[in-house]
Amino acid sequence: MSSRFVFAAGALLLSFAAQSLSAQSSSNGALRDTAAAKPRASHATSSDSALVELGRAISVLATTVQTVVDETAKNPEVRAAAVQTAGKAVSLAQRTLEENRGELERLLAEASQKLAAVEASERAKAAEKSKVTPSKP
Repeated sequence: MSSRFVFAAGALLLSFAAQSLSAQSSSNGALRDTAAAKPRASHATSSDSALVELGRAISVLATTVQTVVDETAKNPEVRAAAVQTAGKAVSLAQRTLEENRGELERLLAEASQKLAAVEASERAKAAEKSKVTPSKP
């Protein structure tokens, strides 16, 4: 029961963070368009301040989620509703995962092949480097 609620709270946290990031990137895009002549340092500063603001928003959300968790633990009706909601969220996640299993397996296989190719390339470079560098007696 507890793990389902934690999952639901985590999903809520992730969706909030994603919304915050998308809002930040859309507002940053507008700032870049209007401030194209400004130096690069100001963009880094605005990114830093956006990250700080995002951190604050996540902290506030975490506090709010903790308050909801505490209140939920005290109220059996709210706890039952939270468990039901979390159960639906888990079911939806499982269904989505099942529906996308083939695509996920394909993407994992591609990533594995790319990783193997990069590793082989690195080994070939290392072998070539060891052939070119004369060994000391």
